[in-house]
Amino acid sequence: MHPRMVIVAGPPGSGKSAAFPVNSFGIDYFNADDRAAQLNNASYQGISLEIRAAVNKEFERFVEEHIQQHKSFAVETTLRSDITFRQAHQARAEGFEIHMRYIALSDFSQNLTRVTARARAGGHSAPADQLRRIHESSLANLPRAIRETDEFRVYDNSAPGRQPELLLSAQNGSINYLCTQMPHWLEDALHGTEYEITEGLRTAIERNRNLGR
Repeated sequence: MHPRMVIVAGPPGSGKSAAFPVNSFGIDYFNADDRAAQLNNASYQGISLEIRAAVNKEFERFVEEHIQQHKSFAVETTLRSDITFRQAHQARAEGFEIHMRYIALSDFSQNLTRVTARARAGGHSAPADQLRRIHESSLANLPRAIRETDEFRVYDNSAPGRQPELLLSAQNGSINYLCTQMPHWLEDALHGTEYEITEGLRTAIERNRNLGR
């Protein structure tokens, strides 16, 4: 059995930690926000740049050591930059399978509302303009995530009190499932790429599904 790199990704406030906590996969895990809070007297607020820098280095060591030791692990990320892709590329070269769960909300305003509520409850936050940049960068990386993972699933977590809805799944860069009603945020993220949602794509997925029966 191949070791796994499990990635829980999505913009801030999407509900990653609640929907898919990294400690739920039965493998070693690292959550940078939780670790930073540990180093900040158990508080998610007022975390210094020094603590963030130290945690980032610890995070990178965790990933590198697990890849070198061929041990499965799970991490959480906003997917705002390419570091996760570089780590996944390194892991795959060492025989890992790359699994990603991507979770998002209907629009940025909903993310901002949830991050604000989280901050009021003692959780971590960031300025609105920074959150917006992360949100946009994360969604821009979504097509690449489909392309560069062995197993990919994307969920919408907009409905309060309900389980996240599976919208799309893919294996080895090929989409094999699409929900009937695709939300605009996902259509926009895939527009202009090889994964753009078209009737032709839906027909191809259904044809491949029938062939596999």
